[in-house]
Amino acid sequence: MLVKYQEERALTDGQKPSERGRGRPKKGRELDVDALFEAAVANFAEWGFERASLRKIAGQAGVDVALISYRYGSKLALWMAVVDAVAEETLIRIRESQELCRELPPNEQMDRLCREMVDLVGARPLFAQLLISEIMTNADSERKALIEERLARPVYELLLGCVRTIRGPDDGPREVDTGLSLIAAMSMIGSVISTQIFFQRLIPAAGDKQQLFRQLAVLMRRLI
Repeated sequence: MLVKYQEERALTDGQKPSERGRGRPKKGRELDVDALFEAAVANFAEWGFERASLRKIAGQAGVDVALISYRYGSKLALWMAVVDAVAEETLIRIRESQELCRELPPNEQMDRLCREMVDLVGARPLFAQLLISEIMTNADSERKALIEERLARPVYELLLGCVRTIRGPDDGPREVDTGLSLIAAMSMIGSVISTQIFFQRLIPAAGDKQQLFRQLAVLMRRLI
C-alpha cells in the first residue's frame, strides 16, 4: 500500500476538513487515497507538474475532482501529500528492515539494505521518473526545496547512518566519500528502474524484473 497517511498531513497547517473550500462535497464514492496517489504520480510523471491537472488525476482515480479539492485544496498540496507519503513509507521500511536484521553479520546487513532500497524504488518506477524530472529539469525552486526537505535529505541521512552503523567504528578511510557513493548508487537505481522499459531493447536482464532488481542490489553494494 502506498499510504498509511495521517489525515492532517493532507491539509494545510491549521485547517480542518470542514474549513476546506465553500463546503463539503455531497456524499458519494469514498476517496481511495491509494488510488488517488497512484493516479497523481502517473499524471505528474507523464505531464509534469504544470501540465497535470486535478481533473485528469480525478478521472484516472475514478473520483469527483471536488472531493480532491475539498481534501487537499490545491494541486501543490496534493503533490506534497504524495511526496510526504512516499517519504514516510520509505523511512519506516528502512528502519524496520534494519531492526529485523541487526543481529546478522555486517555483510548480510548491507546486502539486505541494498535489496530493500532497490525494492522500494522498483515498487514505484513512475515516482522515480517524477523525482528525476523535478530535480533535473524543473525550474521551480519551491518544489525542489520541498523534495530536499521532506524526502531526499531525511532518506539520505537515515541511509548514511545505517551504512556507517553496519560498517562499525573500526572501518577505515575510503577512497570515495561514503555520502557520494550513496548518492551515486541511489541515482543509478532510480535512473535504471525508471527507464527499464526502454533498456529492455538493449539488456535482456531489464525484461526480468526480479533479475534486474537482484543485479541492481549487487551494483549498489559494490558502490557503497
